[in-house]
Amino acid sequence: MARGNRGIIYFHFDPHDRVRDYVTRVLASLRPHADHILVVSNSLIGDVDRVRLEASCDEVLERPNEGLDVGAYRAGLEHLGWDRLADFDELILTNHTYYAPLRPWEEVLARAANWGDISFWGMTEHAAMRPHPFLAQRELPRHLQSHWIAVRRRLLTDPAFREYWEQMPPVTSYRDSIQWHESRFTGHFAELGHTWEVAFPVDRYRSENPAIEEAPALLADGCPLLKRRALFHDPLHQDRQAVVGGELLEDAARAGYSEDLILSDVVHTAAARDLIVNAGLTEVVTGCVPGAAGTGVEANSPAQRPSGCVVVHVPAGREAVERAEADGLAQRLASLPAHWRVVVTSPTHLDATDLERVTGRHPTQEDTQEDSAHGEGDVSFRLVRDLDPRGTIAFLTQCDDLWDPGRAAGGDDGDESDDGDALVLRITVGPPHGPGTRADDVAHRQVLDCLLDSPGYTAGLIDLFVRHPSLGVAMPAAGHIGRAHAGPTWDGLAGAAKALSRRLGLSVELDPLAPVVPPGAMFMARPEALRTLSEGAKELVRLTDQAAGGAEQSAERLRRARAAEVLELLTVYAAMSSGFHPREVLTPVWAGRLYGALAYKHRVVTADLPAHADEQVRFLQARFGPLAGVGARVRTYVDVHHPDMGSALKPAYRYLTGGASGLARAATSASRRLRGVGRHREEDKGD
Repeated sequence: MARGNRGIIYFHFDPHDRVRDYVTRVLASLRPHADHILVVSNSLIGDVDRVRLEASCDEVLERPNEGLDVGAYRAGLEHLGWDRLADFDELILTNHTYYAPLRPWEEVLARAANWGDISFWGMTEHAAMRPHPFLAQRELPRHLQSHWIAVRRRLLTDPAFREYWEQMPPVTSYRDSIQWHESRFTGHFAELGHTWEVAFPVDRYRSENPAIEEAPALLADGCPLLKRRALFHDPLHQDRQAVVGGELLEDAARAGYSEDLILSDVVHTAAARDLIVNAGLTEVVTGCVPGAAGTGVEANSPAQRPSGCVVVHVPAGREAVERAEADGLAQRLASLPAHWRVVVTSPTHLDATDLERVTGRHPTQEDTQEDSAHGEGDVSFRLVRDLDPRGTIAFLTQCDDLWDPGRAAGGDDGDESDDGDALVLRITVGPPHGPGTRADDVAHRQVLDCLLDSPGYTAGLIDLFVRHPSLGVAMPAAGHIGRAHAGPTWDGLAGAAKALSRRLGLSVELDPLAPVVPPGAMFMARPEALRTLSEGAKELVRLTDQAAGGAEQSAERLRRARAAEVLELLTVYAAMSSGFHPREVLTPVWAGRLYGALAYKHRVVTADLPAHADEQVRFLQARFGPLAGVGARVRTYVDVHHPDMGSALKPAYRYLTGGASGLARAATSASRRLRGVGRHREEDKGD
């Protein structure tokens, strides 16, 4: 088949009413291969985004999000009109759920043109599943996946095609879409005598859903698209399917597709932890020679050297200065480029000697003033309000002019200022006041090592930001040696975090179980990634000051509300809402230490559980989750430690879970089975 007259209906939806860059890239790449492109958007489109869309398509149809993708395709078909549709030799129904092109469209379109007189074809397919994952049915049939179905004239002109869409049952959920369209389309029209093909048959691969579970293999075979869901799917599912986090981005980069284009989009969809795992965003920084050729940090070219500001917070009290010395902070700060500025903040005044003890840099007389000026490479001091032990609120509200002077001066949102720093490093002297433990000391040392291990390591960390424009926050991976590492870790602040997130207008969902948060509130970041949080913190302090009777009362209210902790919990989520992705960083030494300890703990904890992590989770939730009762917990203990007895007690289990009417029968049956277990054990002894 020659190309002929080809049309495209592209379904677009964004929950935040934005047209992301990857969408316009897809459309622009399809433009040479289509005579008419209609974009059907189930979300609102602003004037600027509409102009961007119209540059790469012929029409834009905006409609309510009714019927999901099925409703959009149906609306697009009706908009074009059935008479006009008959003029197309091929009509492609496709959508926003993938990145493309990672391979040339020409290759797959040319192959499809040689398939002869077929009625429709798809890009990928899903294998049959038994039983059906959503419905009480024996099987989910093998089917073309709905993100790309090309319909040819033979089917377009068949009255059955129009009837299929006009008689479509209501679609109100993802399951409805699968049931009534995606899993139904292929078999429905095949039964009517229509023939079809698939560009990348599922039989070539080892999984039921290669588009999600074997994306690298698809790309290697020439598939031009990468499903977005692969980056925000359940990490336990991906683990079960042996999907290696990070390989997707590596393959995309090798194909010439920007990793940062992907990450700047998916941060608005993925939960932070899911993204870090699925995209392999835990980085072991091997370091580089500062200024070495081939790195992004060129010492010989000042214009290419990222400027930076280090904000070191020293809590009140003389012991804090002593703690900074004990941590070797001055030696660690020597790992930074010489042109980076160092600013020390504290609620108590520090003199020149104190500043030198903390930073290793000798300040001038004016640098020791409470609100001193500073020049390149100098150390300066700023007196701040004592609102929290780590100085988080002061960092966001009183020091933003230091690490983001362009913004403080009124620069446009999102624009870099010539006066601003490219990066900011936040360091806190700690652990905070209190008894503390050895585990606290270990965790604090790990965090400092993972930010300021050596000049080469820190150069490698800075280079991450140079190579990844969408990187917003680089933070040490959380330690677990000697510390609690299980269960929900929002520490009673989930409600407050959600409330503040809504007030700030954050576009990302908070992780339900455990937050992704910089340990010790220490991290390296782009100022742009912190602006939303900074503005929110200022508003919070302003409102508290207005409601309070004085500075001390205001500070007390902020402490009682644990405002600083809530802001720390939202650091990563605020950055993601601004389009920046997070990364966890480790030195090679700490990566080895933490992995070894974690692998051992995981093995011991799961010794009596099912083999795979997804099964372990289901097993534990069924027995110890919110809906599990005493009966389920007893059953778990018996099943694990006395499996023979567990089988005998099944009738009793059924009673404990609600079978009151069968108590007598359960007791009788259990007694009989237990006698049998005893006989078998005696026989085993004889053997």
